[in-house]
Amino acid sequence: METSLSDQALALLLALGLGAGLGLLYDLLRPPRWRGGRVLAAALDLLFGLAAGAAVFLYAMSAGSGRLGLWELTAALLGFLFYLHVLSPALLPLLELPYRVMENTMGWCKKIGKKLAVSAKKFFPNV
Repeated sequence: METSLSDQALALLLALGLGAGLGLLYDLLRPPRWRGGRVLAAALDLLFGLAAGAAVFLYAMSAGSGRLGLWELTAALLGFLFYLHVLSPALLPLLELPYRVMENTMGWCKKIGKKLAVSAKKFFPNV
């Protein structure tokens, strides 16, 4: 069975896109990994590994007709590295923004709660 050059080029582009998509998933999981403990980081690493393995398997089953060549894995790795070194520095601050806003809001709420507790102790000294 012969494969055309255009089919191989499309498979290469899909592998590059798969790698970039995995890089985006890695960046989406990066802020909770940094802010969580070791257990959360390990669980998210396991989740990423399973998702990456499933994505590569599904890619091999669909684009490669059940065959996964070394060049396809290399293209996916290059897409992943391209995303991490070129696109990630620009996108990561945007992906961290909701976590920073949530941390600032929680800190603000904690500060107000402490002030309310001090005021309540002064207002109700015997309670």
